[in-house]
Amino acid sequence: MTRALQQRGAAVVTALLVVAMAVTLVATMFAGQRAAIRTVEAQRLRTDSVWMQRASVEWARLLLRENARTTPADHLGQRWALPVHDLPVATVLGKTAVQSFNAANDMRVDGTIEDAQARFNLNTLVTAAEGGKPPGIRPEGVRVYQQLLTRADLDPTLAALTATAILRGLDAKTSSALPLEQPEDLLRIPGYSPEGVRKLAPYVVVLPEPTSVNPNTAGPEVLQATIQGLSPGQAAALVSSRERAWFRDAADLTNRLKAIAPALPEQQDILLETRSRYFIAHSRLRNGRATRLLDALILREGIGERYRTTVLWVREPAMPGIDG
Repeated sequence: MTRALQQRGAAVVTALLVVAMAVTLVATMFAGQRAAIRTVEAQRLRTDSVWMQRASVEWARLLLRENARTTPADHLGQRWALPVHDLPVATVLGKTAVQSFNAANDMRVDGTIEDAQARFNLNTLVTAAEGGKPPGIRPEGVRVYQQLLTRADLDPTLAALTATAILRGLDAKTSSALPLEQPEDLLRIPGYSPEGVRKLAPYVVVLPEPTSVNPNTAGPEVLQATIQGLSPGQAAALVSSRERAWFRDAADLTNRLKAIAPALPEQQDILLETRSRYFIAHSRLRNGRATRLLDALILREGIGERYRTTVLWVREPAMPGIDG
């Protein structure tokens, strides 16, 4: 091989190496850019998710605070109980938020507020720790829950088992017992089926503490279970009575109960109150063709003009995802 051919071959190899290095460098640069873009996009999505969660609750918080200042009782004839349709998110969040959440200009929210205390709270199966006394099983809560289990075609003996499971979950020393956070968690307790939990879901809720049932918002099924000795017909009559005039307080409820069901036994540890503290906001956020569903649990507390609301959780609806 002549010297010229050797030099030409070396030049070709060198050129190929240079091209390979250039291609590698460009590929590395593009990969770095793609990674940077993904990072920025992930940060934007996280930020947007936070703003979407805020948008899903701010409208509800405003209505609940407004209602608390104007009336001592909560009922379904008030403004908070009316559905919200096509509300601009920009109106809900304000100008400052819109600057951080560009999608707010085109986004709309539809929503409803549900009184969480229209349902039986599973944590009412136990009593709260008070005055140095540890929590325990609440017999009246177990009785109410037995009625609801029977309605859902579930074994009523599950009421006592569920109360025991909740009590174990409250014990910090019992590491294997997890507290209930939503009705679907009942599936962790032997004896519950997915179908049974689906049937039970409209009547129960899991709130952070024992609560009463609001007779102004509860359905006839929950009222019948809560008020000992009440028949289905009497529960329906009670609902009709409140539609004509809402229950002002416990005394008003008691007086009308006597007229509707004079033979009712004396109620022990009755779990009824016309003022609610816990509400669930169901929101549907729309941006073009994209839709996102979010539920939020809101605690309202305070006195007089000093009412405040606290968002305890925001999550996507879970019940459709229960698997057998």
